[in-house]
Amino acid sequence: MKNLYNNIYTVLPEEKKKEILENLAKKYNMEVLRFETFTKYSKSTFTAIFKYKESEFVFVPGDKVVLGYEGLPKNLSNESLEQLKYFSENPNEFLEEYIKDNFSKLRKVTINPMLVERDLQTVAWRKSNLDELKEFNIKLLDEYNKFKSDKYNRLTLDETARFTKIENNIEIELYDNITYEELCHNLKDEDFSLPNLDEWEYLCGGGCRTLFPWGDDIDYNMNLFYYTKKGNKYDLEEPNFFGLSIAYDPYKMEIIEADELTFKGGDGGCNVCGGFGEFLGYLSCSPYYTQKPIGAINIVDDSIVNEYDNELDGDFNFYRRIIRIEE
Repeated sequence: MKNLYNNIYTVLPEEKKKEILENLAKKYNMEVLRFETFTKYSKSTFTAIFKYKESEFVFVPGDKVVLGYEGLPKNLSNESLEQLKYFSENPNEFLEEYIKDNFSKLRKVTINPMLVERDLQTVAWRKSNLDELKEFNIKLLDEYNKFKSDKYNRLTLDETARFTKIENNIEIELYDNITYEELCHNLKDEDFSLPNLDEWEYLCGGGCRTLFPWGDDIDYNMNLFYYTKKGNKYDLEEPNFFGLSIAYDPYKMEIIEADELTFKGGDGGCNVCGGFGEFLGYLSCSPYYTQKPIGAINIVDDSIVNEYDNELDGDFNFYRRIIRIEE
């Protein structure tokens, strides 16, 4: 296992890395699809993409890192400062207080190596078919038939059913309520876990000492969900230096392993919906922002805009599976 930490793994010859990765595939009943080097934000990882059923996983080496963020980002652009002035005549004071209230504290941690699911998984929604749709709720057939001739590509019936046109077919999904405890129990039965706070922050930022993995400010040349549209792919959706698609959409809150329901990677779109601009809109995608379990906080007056219980929301809550690699 000592070979699976960054300070040793990175200096191993490529053939030795491949041998380690192939052995991991055998141990955890996965298939090696290919070996690949992922490079982003001045960090790079040689890894394997593994296939497990319909999902892809990557190997992420462990490391000793500093996590958390305190204080103030340096050299913010005038554009970001102007957005902050909407809330306070002293934007630095406002931002410092916001970071103090919403970001994890500085700490040194040891992260163990992991196999990590590359993409987010939905909760509550599951794929179905026309026969089950009839049994589930016969009235949904009317909605399904109307949708077939509709000009829209997707129809979502709140916490009930979802229809999506894919080429010449219609994908049917049905909604099953699920709690945080039930999700964790289901994952444990399959020998998976959710990443905890330390693991998720490492997977997202790699131990970066900046507000975002690339620096302390938004790059306004980025193609960002809800703000710009340049082509079909959004920059933050691209794989990071570990090969993960992570923290790219503020509306998508990723569930982590914790004593109480806790989210990373987004705020449910609270700041975007509030029209607060790119900097605050994407601040919840920082590796170190943690969504408060009691609810989303309106940053203008600190009011709680929605309460959370342990029941998960299939439209805003997502998860990724990990396997902590044992010796």
